[in-house]
Amino acid sequence: MTKKMHGLPIFKKAIRIATFVIIATALPSWASQDQVTPPSFNADNTVNLPTGYRQWVHVGTRINTQGNNIIDSKPIAQPEILNAYVEPSAFEHFKKTGQWADGSQIVKEFSKVKTGEDCNPANFTCKTKIGTAIFQANYTGLGMMIKDSRRFSKENGYWGYFHFGHHEQPYNATSELRPTQQCAACHNAGAADQDYVFSSAHAGLRALLQNP
Repeated sequence: MTKKMHGLPIFKKAIRIATFVIIATALPSWASQDQVTPPSFNADNTVNLPTGYRQWVHVGTRINTQGNNIIDSKPIAQPEILNAYVEPSAFEHFKKTGQWADGSQIVKEFSKVKTGEDCNPANFTCKTKIGTAIFQANYTGLGMMIKDSRRFSKENGYWGYFHFGHHEQPYNATSELRPTQQCAACHNAGAADQDYVFSSAHAGLRALLQNP
């Protein structure tokens, strides 16, 4: 009896270790990377509109002057300004390692350029009290890409692509995974050597690649 009781603590310890292993195995891969904040998904695999993304790390801006919008493929009636933001913990991981961790979130927000009486319709520069320049007007859309090796195990680079509408705010509250031809196809064709992120096209990421 004494021998059995003596072995009981060891048995209980073994159970605790086994339970921990099972729980850890069931957790998403980013759970072991506590520096990366995961996105908010719903039971139907839609993702929620991220909050506070304009306070994330701004990594680049570009102006599309012609062509089609990358969200809905509709022709651009006037130039659109695109601002890209990376969730801070994902940015820190990329800065340290040069790799995108599971749970990484990158958003791209669109806005129209300012037009009106004081603006040149040929080049969209506007004269204001603070000078002549091209100015942002209202926000008009939001796209997002998320890396998740479990949820998107069959996607190149484990990236999933979403958008919350190409229209003025309020944006859609949730988004489902977009078809491959809508977003992923471009990243697959043009950024496969950059983990499917156009890092070299964004000054804030390109600088890290050049000066790790």
